[in-house]
Amino acid sequence: MLNTADDIEVVAAVDGGRADATTDFLPWPWSSLKAAELTRTGSLFHLSYTLATAAAPVFLGQLVQARRDLSLRLAEISEARAYERLLTAQSVLAKERAQLAREMHDVVSHQVSLIAVQAGALQVAGPDTGTRKAAATIRRLSVETLDELRHMVSVLRASGSRPTELTPQPSLADLRRLVDGSGIEAELKTDLPEDLPPPVQRAVYRTVQEALTNIRKHAPGARATVRVQHGGGTLRATVANTAPTRPALPLPSARHGLAGLRQRAELLGGTVTSGPTADGGYELLLELPTGDPS
Repeated sequence: MLNTADDIEVVAAVDGGRADATTDFLPWPWSSLKAAELTRTGSLFHLSYTLATAAAPVFLGQLVQARRDLSLRLAEISEARAYERLLTAQSVLAKERAQLAREMHDVVSHQVSLIAVQAGALQVAGPDTGTRKAAATIRRLSVETLDELRHMVSVLRASGSRPTELTPQPSLADLRRLVDGSGIEAELKTDLPEDLPPPVQRAVYRTVQEALTNIRKHAPGARATVRVQHGGGTLRATVANTAPTRPALPLPSARHGLAGLRQRAELLGGTVTSGPTADGGYELLLELPTGDPS
């Protein structure tokens, strides 16, 4: 079956070459065969020329077919190399995830477990009510962190196999529990519809969570106010704190929290801005478009 114009042209050229060679070698009309008197040298030269004329289209067709086969072979080789590079990259990523899972399980989880144990002991034997309450908060947060770490380890170890079901993601309904359990004197004010997209709700939750964590680390004794409002097609989440009342402890920080919040907001078409306030405090503002002008 002829599938391409090149195939049709090659076959036509071959058939045409054979026909030309036949008619060129055999004189016409056939009745003149007996009358033709050619010398032996002339006949051999004429025969060689005729055979070459007939063979040229055949060689041309073979050349075109070889070129087509070579192109297909090169395309197959390119696809095979691309697939091999993909498999190699996936293998490297799988090894890195497995190593990360081991580090999280053996180091991070172990240390958080120790924090939870020590906080539990302090909760029982604390010298006063404030200390025991703080120890209870530390223990609760440590246990929640351990649960999240265990899930992250299971997800990393399952990379390359069938997807695992993720844990329920936080929403705006969890803001109250987040603020109340932050260990900070904080006030929550919200005025939001109930049908906001889940990615927007998660972005608000993670922004408030990161802001409260930073206040707890860098502004001890400060009071916080969390406002989440919606209007004019834009959602605004503001977390502001007063000036700290005591020096902050020198805790390690990778300084990736705000960068991650900005990246999350940019993916949703929004922005995150932050900076000090006039009273010595700090304010963080998240703005996200919701597409609803109400």
